[in-house]
Amino acid sequence: MTTTTQLQEADKNDKAGEIDEARVEGFLGRLLTDFAGAASTAMTVLGDRLGLYEAMTGAGPLTAEALAEMTGLHPRLVTEWLGSQTVSEYVTYDPTAGTYELPIEHAAVLSVVDSPAYVIGAADFIAGQYQSLDQLAQAFRTDGGVDYSALPTCVFSGIERFFRTAYVHELAASWFPAVPGLVERLERGARVADVGCGHGVASLLIGRTWPASTVTGFDAHEPSITQARAKAIEAGSPGNVSFRVSDAAGAGPGPYDVVVFFDALHDLGDPPAALRRAHEVLSEGGIVVAVEPWSLDRLEDGIGNPSVRIDYSASTSVCTPTSLAQPGGYGLGTQGGPSKRIELLSEAGFRNPALAADTGFNLVLTATK
Repeated sequence: MTTTTQLQEADKNDKAGEIDEARVEGFLGRLLTDFAGAASTAMTVLGDRLGLYEAMTGAGPLTAEALAEMTGLHPRLVTEWLGSQTVSEYVTYDPTAGTYELPIEHAAVLSVVDSPAYVIGAADFIAGQYQSLDQLAQAFRTDGGVDYSALPTCVFSGIERFFRTAYVHELAASWFPAVPGLVERLERGARVADVGCGHGVASLLIGRTWPASTVTGFDAHEPSITQARAKAIEAGSPGNVSFRVSDAAGAGPGPYDVVVFFDALHDLGDPPAALRRAHEVLSEGGIVVAVEPWSLDRLEDGIGNPSVRIDYSASTSVCTPTSLAQPGGYGLGTQGGPSKRIELLSEAGFRNPALAADTGFNLVLTATK
């Protein structure tokens, strides 16, 4: 059907009273709001990368000239950036004094690294989605796969920074205590395999929190393991944490007392095989823990939810196509709810698979051998 024909058909429907003009206007407003958010995210990435948010944190009201001088950036562009931040309500503006201020509550989200609300890493991840659009479009037209190693570096750094917040504030405080017997086992000293460890943030955190335990992080992405080893050196080279390049099916000979998957199960090419391997390398009575992004069993229950919207976008652009590019090509995706993941645990031979915790941000699933 040509564009002209489509317009003619739409006009016929309009005359027949089948087009709800209010609905058109409502959706137009929604789409423009989404476009505004997408455009603002580019400015958020700039503010983060150029140190503008960091400079404004705790500095009180500043003129554009003062902020430009503090950061060594071009004053005219800083002024324009501050305008974008003002109309987006990220910073406050005093028109009488001509000053701008980053509220401390906003800094907690944008620039205070150890804040439990710090989520700026998501902006870097979104920037990587846009950089990868050509690859993704090609994947849609061909075999569905996008090579994980071909993604821009900001995707990996964004993932680390975004998920670090939850690891630091939730892992020891709520996730692991929700798993029966896990904390006690770690306190006594357990052998832990962290599959799909990425940059190693969670591995190092477990090793530091429970020094009697040993942790081995595995990841098939060699640059990520390089980063993890560098972070281990920065952390003082703890003797109970190590990292190895390996796919999910090669997580060492074991045995392990605990196998964990932190925001990684859905990224694997063959999650069922990875879970079967986890079952093989676990000692009798061993525990598997899979922390996954929060999701719902029914698609319709997530309509309009901002978290679900972000995660479906991430799943479509990164998680599912990179899974499809790996051996197995399972394409689990970040969404789909806990029931599917519990089913996978059961099929891999685990006993008592269950949802141990639902934080509204993550799902914590567990089972025993």
